[in-house]
Amino acid sequence: MRLTGLRIAFLLGAACAAAYGQPLVVPNLQATAPGNVAIPVGSKASRFQEVVGSGQIASQVNGPIVITGIRVRSAPGAGPVSFDYASYKVTLSTTQAYPNTANGHTLPVLTYASNVGPDATVVYNAALSASSPGCAGAGPCPFDLVIPFATPFSYDFTKGRLLVDVVSSAATGTPSGSLDGVGFPDSTNSTIASVSGSSTSATGALIIAGVVFELDTSTYYYFPQLAFGGGWQTTVTYVNYSPQNVSCQTTFYTDSGTSLLTPFGGTAVSSRTDALAPGADLHQQTTADLAAPTATGWAVAACSGPIKASMLYRFYKQGVAQGEAGVNAMTTPATEFVTFAETKTGIAYANPSTTSATVTVTVLSSAGLAMGSTVLHLAPNAHGAANIGPLLGLNSFTGSVQITSTVPIVSLSLNAEAFPVFSALPPGDLPSSTPLAPGH
Repeated sequence: MRLTGLRIAFLLGAACAAAYGQPLVVPNLQATAPGNVAIPVGSKASRFQEVVGSGQIASQVNGPIVITGIRVRSAPGAGPVSFDYASYKVTLSTTQAYPNTANGHTLPVLTYASNVGPDATVVYNAALSASSPGCAGAGPCPFDLVIPFATPFSYDFTKGRLLVDVVSSAATGTPSGSLDGVGFPDSTNSTIASVSGSSTSATGALIIAGVVFELDTSTYYYFPQLAFGGGWQTTVTYVNYSPQNVSCQTTFYTDSGTSLLTPFGGTAVSSRTDALAPGADLHQQTTADLAAPTATGWAVAACSGPIKASMLYRFYKQGVAQGEAGVNAMTTPATEFVTFAETKTGIAYANPSTTSATVTVTVLSSAGLAMGSTVLHLAPNAHGAANIGPLLGLNSFTGSVQITSTVPIVSLSLNAEAFPVFSALPPGDLPSSTPLAPGH
């Protein structure tokens, strides 16, 4: 079927660009199957908004994502795609509109501005031209038309639906071909919906259909502890084991969740971007004055592809290393952690979400007896670290520690029985709602 009511000047950068991160296809039923409509590439100046149901993202990931690019593909058997636009702007936002009317949901309205969310981010704004040979047969065709974002967009499916908003100039020359799309007979169970029309108008036409997208996303790596000064240095280690280039942007936060200026030689920075060629690695230690007061916090890296990420914590005395421990990054925040613990065990925890967390730390003796508990409050991006004995007022115990949170957090534990010799303990993260021993 050919959908002539939805003609768009759409998306796309150079063909056959490499995919970075974890790609997500929306609607997700089209990951391995073509859509049911062909959407002609438009020639006129146009505006196009597509609402993607949050369930299309939630079914493929466990939490917030960073979208770094969008891809589309040719409609099977529709011939090659080719276009050239002098001006092309893509904006992403979290919208309160829905792609269907199930459960009383509200469809996108005809006024473009009313569909745009408060976090609207221009992710691409430049000229654009591209081509694809398309594919014959049943398809689906490859996602070989891509626009890599100049600015990534963070999307949390618990906050609303994803809105893709495209404004383009008229095409230069005559564009050709059609894009793969999906149409629905009504709005009862549709997973995408669109508003489209002239770029000079404030309103467009509502269509229960849209383009099949592949979203390029970043992979998050969380480091629940960072320390430098006061005898401490922290080493960042990234290994790009993949055959593609990977870029990682690492952001450092203080205990209160503000930017933490972190020294790596030269000017201290609150974030850094590292480009890793295939097979390359980064292994760089902080360069703090060891006699300066200890600065603590945490960090998160958003990488365009999968890597092996860890941090090494090293303690010095009079300039000589006394002990160290390497800890792998967490990739998924959790609400429950359990691991071995004793009086000197160090724990660290950080809240990477946008919601405040209530964290409960409980210790049990080796016989399962409840030894003590405390409740901590973590604002978004906030961090804390402590040795369990002083935290709970315990002079001596050996057993286990349970850390639970009302929202997903990241955490690590360090064994320090013979400090300054110390080592990493398993992070102990458990699936949400796992029953825990109550102590007795």
